[in-house]
Amino acid sequence: MRVAVAFGARDLANVRFAISPIQHLLVGLQQDNGAPLPACRWLIGLHQDGAAPLPARRWWRAVRSRVPARALPLIELVTANRLCIPDFLTPPIPLVPGGVSIADELDAISAVSTEQVQGELARYAELGPLPKPVAQLLDGGTVQMNRLLGAVHALYSTCLADDWPGMDKLLYADISMRRTILGDQGTGRMLAGIHRAFSDPTRFELTLLGLAPTVPEHLERTADAGLVLSPNLFLGGMLSPAIASPWQQPLFAYTASETLLPPPAGVDGLTALIGRGKAAALRAIGTGCTTTELALRLGVSAPAASQHASSLRAAGMITSIRDGQRVAHALTSLGTGLLTANPL
Repeated sequence: MRVAVAFGARDLANVRFAISPIQHLLVGLQQDNGAPLPACRWLIGLHQDGAAPLPARRWWRAVRSRVPARALPLIELVTANRLCIPDFLTPPIPLVPGGVSIADELDAISAVSTEQVQGELARYAELGPLPKPVAQLLDGGTVQMNRLLGAVHALYSTCLADDWPGMDKLLYADISMRRTILGDQGTGRMLAGIHRAFSDPTRFELTLLGLAPTVPEHLERTADAGLVLSPNLFLGGMLSPAIASPWQQPLFAYTASETLLPPPAGVDGLTALIGRGKAAALRAIGTGCTTTELALRLGVSAPAASQHASSLRAAGMITSIRDGQRVAHALTSLGTGLLTANPL
């Protein structure tokens, strides 16, 4: 089934990036039965033999021997049918200062309504008899849902948590690179660099590989306009769009750049680049503050905070605006990019 989707001006004007630990878990788990990503996450550019992306295969082969029994409810649900996975496992990625954690995503899943969960699980009946884990969730209510949430946390803690800080830095570095391209060359060039399917940024076409929810005629929204772009280290050259869920923004999980080198273990790149004091000041400015507020956040004198701000402003990392006796500081695109690429 071929589907064409047109992007509206507000969608292209409101592009944001997000990182998802659970998205990585789900991509990796699809290797448990050699299946491609589920139908709710359509793969563009799937290998000819239908094989799963190699980076995810390597991860699964490395960790499957230590998967805890507590993770089985998630594994059984994800691998119950190669054509479908319920969208409630991938709700809208929350906007969280400093980045999304596994706890933030679990909270988002637990907030999904019972009606939506049951509606998505019931769709398995269109593919044949209900798989056992699906039937258990339909019948078990809150108890089974809590068991599923515990399974997600157990799999993450055992098989991904130790590697996530390094992966997180690579993902943020990819986002920083895309934001630079967006600022220098525009949205169209940035999208085209993510995948060839975006060669025409106003129109997206794909082939649905499995059970298809109703796809809206266009993605131009009023209250929730915009596209979410989510880099993924497990996709192996693939693009995985989620565009048919009417309850969330269109999301495209894309393959993070393979040319980015991992940062040295245990090294704060921002401190190494500009020094401990200036790095702390840049992070303290964050979404904006005055010199007095900066001094309080850093626990230093106002003259010392002013000196840090002057150095950051001279390097193009912040801008400052005087309003009477107050001086307000804000990050520039350079400062934002440095913080994005070097999260704590």
